[in-house]
Amino acid sequence: MSTPAPPRDDFRFTRDAPPALWLAVAALLIAAAMALQALFPRYEFAIIGEDGRAMMIYDRWTNQFQRAIYDEKGEPRLTGVVRPF
Repeated sequence: MSTPAPPRDDFRFTRDAPPALWLAVAALLIAAAMALQALFPRYEFAIIGEDGRAMMIYDRWTNQFQRAIYDEKGEPRLTGVVRPF
């Protein structure tokens, strides 16, 4: 009959944790970031104008608006960024 090994006094999680545990933690963090991005998107887009050639872009994180007007060639002309508050 063998005796169990005494517990180590110098155990450190950052040094002694198995690599699979670190991969699981990294995967959970990436999945959480992707879920939060889907739940709280940064940009909202709205097509404006009678002919649909303009687009209003709203940045929800910084509370800024920007308007893009498309010409006949399909190239956007961006206006300045507006911060209303």
